Amino acid sequence: MKSTTINIYSKYKDYIEDYYNAEEGTRQGDWLFSIIEKHLLLFYEIVKILKLVYEIASFLSFFINLFHLLILTRKALRTHLIYLVMIGICTCDILQSLGNLTKILMTWIYQFEICFTGEYYKYSHMIVILLTKTAQIMSRRCSSFLALYIASVRSLSVMFPMSNIVTRWTTPKSGICVMILVGIICAAWSFVFFKNTELEKVLYCSIGQPKPSYVPYKFKENQEWEFTYYLIDGYLAMFVSISYVIVAFALVIALAVAKRRSRNLKHENKSNTSAMIIFMTATVFISETSYAALYLLNNDVFQDFNDQ
Repeated sequence: MKSTTINIYSKYKDYIEDYYNAEEGTRQGDWLFSIIEKHLLLFYEIVKILKLVYEIASFLSFFINLFHLLILTRKALRTHLIYLVMIGICTCDILQSLGNLTKILMTWIYQFEICFTGEYYKYSHMIVILLTKTAQIMSRRCSSFLALYIASVRSLSVMFPMSNIVTRWTTPKSGICVMILVGIICAAWSFVFFKNTELEKVLYCSIGQPKPSYVPYKFKENQEWEFTYYLIDGYLAMFVSISYVIVAFALVIALAVAKRRSRNLKHENKSNTSAMIIFMTATVFISETSYAALYLLNNDVFQDFNDQ
């Protein structure tokens, strides 16, 4: 007989005590991969190194994209649809890198006293971190959708070169309208994250750690909305990744057909366009798929395990 008693525990970790899940046969606090539990300190060291590599990459990305932006904003380029949208993508990438650089800079400006391992700072410091995270969510979604838009426009213009509808969509005015629309949608999506994120006071520190001279705050962890939010964001990233591959595949085929026609007309020109498209597709696929996989695995595989 099935019990009708309401389960007072959420499937998310919002309590300290371990509990046994009779339906799934697992205990809250178990490890899905025992190798992580056995080599936990080594795992943290690897994560620390990866974080350092990510910060260095953000630093390099900021200046590379800044230089790229200076080139794209030249008058001869910014009147072309593709380069115009690339300015938007470049701006998003700069904003993404700037978010990480701001977090690093804030630890230099603000007084920081160790209480726990993690993000435990002054209230004003935490607000800045929240703003940077919000901006990064917006810029990442904008960048991916605009990249998909460029790939779609290129594919349609090659497959239907005489179409008036496609010609209308390849004007700079259309590009600006698309960038504004994508920007508004992504800003609204990131605002959901900003509005729902909560800060809470840290009343106690780790054993042996002195209490800071200021009141530290932290982000409220393991909230149900946060898991759902990142899961949806992961699905969006996966959608962009798969769509980009399909569009790029169609573009490569269209270019191959166009090249064959040129060869028959004895107007063959050597070009490495297809190789560049494949390279760009691979980078977008790896970036977006790995981002999506992180949150999909977190929700579907590592849920209620310490690995999470």
